[in-house]
Amino acid sequence: MGKFLDEKAGDPALNTGPIESARQMYRRGMKLWRRTVGRVVDWPPAPGHFALGNFDSSVAVCTLSSTSLIDQISTDYSAIIGRIYTPNLGVEKMIRNVVSNPRLRYLVLCGKESPIFKVGEALLMLQANGLDEQGHIIGATGSLAELTNLPRETVETFRQQIELADYIGELNPKRLNQAIKELFERDTPAYQPVTAPESGQGAMLHLSGEIPLELPAQRRTWLELDPLGYFVVNLDREKGEIALERYTTEKKLTHIIRGRAADVIYLTAIREKLLSQYEHAAYLGAELAKAETALYNNLPYEQDKKLRVRPSP
Repeated sequence: MGKFLDEKAGDPALNTGPIESARQMYRRGMKLWRRTVGRVVDWPPAPGHFALGNFDSSVAVCTLSSTSLIDQISTDYSAIIGRIYTPNLGVEKMIRNVVSNPRLRYLVLCGKESPIFKVGEALLMLQANGLDEQGHIIGATGSLAELTNLPRETVETFRQQIELADYIGELNPKRLNQAIKELFERDTPAYQPVTAPESGQGAMLHLSGEIPLELPAQRRTWLELDPLGYFVVNLDREKGEIALERYTTEKKLTHIIRGRAADVIYLTAIREKLLSQYEHAAYLGAELAKAETALYNNLPYEQDKKLRVRPSP
């Protein structure tokens, strides 16, 4: 295990000391980024499950489907550590995050490969072969191996900017930390994009192509009464269930749906056609999710009120 695309890598162990928790790594990373205002703004741009580390590192780490590896890999030598489950949307978000930071020059692929999606293979094939005319990754055999939401120039920038380090299947954090440290110590200069960033900062690469519409979230307004009726959500703690009562506009109880999972109850109400408005459906889904959280965490629940976490004794 542990080979670059064009060369072998050593496999010595590295003693990294106590491993920080995921929450500690995140807070530490955010502090680093706040201290660099003026050099990089709002990085990384795409949300995901990752931990931030050393701002000056040229190394990013993808743990594939091994989420637990995120908090076992040292943040001293890596800028960002995250996992990817699918080779379409997951890889697209990862590429946006990587190319938006020209300091990143290496991507370490490690952890367990998904036998269905084969994200690691998809990235290796993308680096080697690129995309066909339909946006499929040439040579990738996993499910959903396509990139349809990224401009071609962004994909090509990724292929030019990043060198992949293939440690797919490696789960030993000491070996991975050693490999990451060796890449970090190469002190590789930042990538120089062909087109200069519009901001003039020289730090962020502007992503060209069609940009998705971003809308600010709006406060919830009082719902108009659904002509099919309304719902009352209760918790039956003795049975460990959520009880959803459905009433007509004439306040007549017509249905009681019981279950332990919010999604099961919600989908039953949808299948029985007990509501007719998008807003009502969104409200019901959120309320049932809140009730399930209260049920399994022994929290007080009251419909239309925020959950309150009991203080520790």
